[in-house]
Amino acid sequence: MPEEVLVRIPRLFVYVALAAALSATLSAQQPPTGYHSVACIKVKPENNTEFRKWAAGDVHKLAQSRVEGGAMSTWILLRSVIPSGASAECDYLVVSMYPGIPPQPMDLDELDAALKKAGIAMTAQQYVDRRTSLTALISNNMFQNRVFVGTFKKGDYFVVNYMKAPNIEDYVAWEKKAWMPIAEAMAKEGTRSGWSLNTLVFPGGTDVKFNAVTVDVFPAWDSIFNTNFQQFYALWQKVHPDMELGTTFEQYEKLRHQGDVDVFVVQDAILSTK
Repeated sequence: MPEEVLVRIPRLFVYVALAAALSATLSAQQPPTGYHSVACIKVKPENNTEFRKWAAGDVHKLAQSRVEGGAMSTWILLRSVIPSGASAECDYLVVSMYPGIPPQPMDLDELDAALKKAGIAMTAQQYVDRRTSLTALISNNMFQNRVFVGTFKKGDYFVVNYMKAPNIEDYVAWEKKAWMPIAEAMAKEGTRSGWSLNTLVFPGGTDVKFNAVTVDVFPAWDSIFNTNFQQFYALWQKVHPDMELGTTFEQYEKLRHQGDVDVFVVQDAILSTK
């Protein structure tokens, strides 16, 4: 299975969907920023149970070894909750975060060496054949994290929003001004675990369906739905006394179009302790 995967989910809030976050921490340690790859995979229906065993075994061991060796800073396996089944584009997302410029994809010789280092008793070709027998790679995109707030842990829910912005820098600047302080306040209160803003690096061009992704991290399933508008409005006034709520989100509508929204659960995650 590729060492990457991502998510997508819309903002589930009153005026607009909540922003999103690929910030990641399994402890109090702050996650790294930089580039990350996101691989969308479908699991063959008859192989769901076998895939979960393989993901918890050899896939986890390989990712653990690469994180400990410094090739990756964070690795996340996300399972799609909504949508699910045949209609879901991705059954899982594999997110690989890098400490700097992302490395080039491994060839078979490099994968052989990585498997030996991880203590996995199979050749690179056997590993690839095993992956192919269980899954199909739908897409593999490269992103850059522009903002992260808060943390996440195994079992948290990621609400992923796909955005299309005509001017990506104007949109990023507005997110930093309008939503980032709110996300920081909600993380401090504990109503949200985290939030992040990520821009698409590859593929590029005018024909891409989205060029930015936001991720809201929720500590529990119920917290996705337990939105109290009066409390949110009071928080907004406290954080942004000079920004009227309706006008602010009218500006959002000018800066970006929101597309799909998906919900994922953190199935597994490995974070560097260095």
